[in-house]
Amino acid sequence: MFCKRCGTQNPDNANFCQGCGLPLKEVSQENSANSYQSPPNTNPAPNPNPTVYSEPAPESPLAALKKVATSGLFRFTAFAFCTLIISNILTLIDTSFMWGLVSQILGDIDRSLVNDMSRYLASISSFGAIISQIPYILIAIGLWMTYATAASKKDKPFSTAGLTLIKVIYVIELVMVCLLLAVCMVVMLIASITSTNAEDAMLVFAFVIALDVVFGVAIFWLAMIIKSLNAAKKAATEEHGKHVGKNASAFVGVVCYIGGVINIISAISNLVVLSTSISDNSAIIISTGSITAFCNCAIGAVVQICFGVLIFRFRREMKRLK
Repeated sequence: MFCKRCGTQNPDNANFCQGCGLPLKEVSQENSANSYQSPPNTNPAPNPNPTVYSEPAPESPLAALKKVATSGLFRFTAFAFCTLIISNILTLIDTSFMWGLVSQILGDIDRSLVNDMSRYLASISSFGAIISQIPYILIAIGLWMTYATAASKKDKPFSTAGLTLIKVIYVIELVMVCLLLAVCMVVMLIASITSTNAEDAMLVFAFVIALDVVFGVAIFWLAMIIKSLNAAKKAATEEHGKHVGKNASAFVGVVCYIGGVINIISAISNLVVLSTSISDNSAIIISTGSITAFCNCAIGAVVQICFGVLIFRFRREMKRLK
């Protein structure tokens, strides 16, 4: 090893120069330290505030129910249903159509008698018309209650009181239909047993079969409405997670569409009667009844079709969560 200061040759293991005394090891270590470069840091320090990605939570059944219950279609349907109730009351009160037919058949009937009887029957039928619409009035209240709780901005649990009110009405109607079917079956059975004519017995039997079919469809329809209301109530209580309950019945929506088409046909038939009426008093009276019937059928068609659309929209929202 040569000294860098004086050039004296020293042993390899010498710590100091034998000529000038320069430390040889420190210079060597210092040179080697200066020639060494640390490798770049390939592992940077972790971010103290990392951004953790999480997938968005699926829409809850409650949010889907609120979307349907606060839609413009739901509000329009509830308003149209209230209008239908008023139209039903006016149709039941209106007796001019019936008395117009009577006066046309009898010909010489006293007009003052017709007017007096119409006013008398109207006073009686007004009370009966309102009473008959009480179930539908309660259903309308349930619809608006459901809309109010769905549109509320307050941090409160979704109230199913409106849905429960509607369900109770249809449960009562289902029980009454079942009781009516039972009474009819008993009467038909007694008539069939007591009949001595084979043809009459066969006629009663055929009537019983037809009655069973009609009442069976009505009972199934009411049961599916109750099932759909139960699905809506279950969705109202499921704030998180996927919908695991049963969905609304497509049968109810299809029947609503069919009822809407039937009402449209009835409205068109009443419109034809209006357009072909003549200008004498009897025809004017008939036309007045046709106007009432036309409005009732037209509003009923709108309500039923809207309910059908709402049923299928609710089904679509629930299927998106499965």
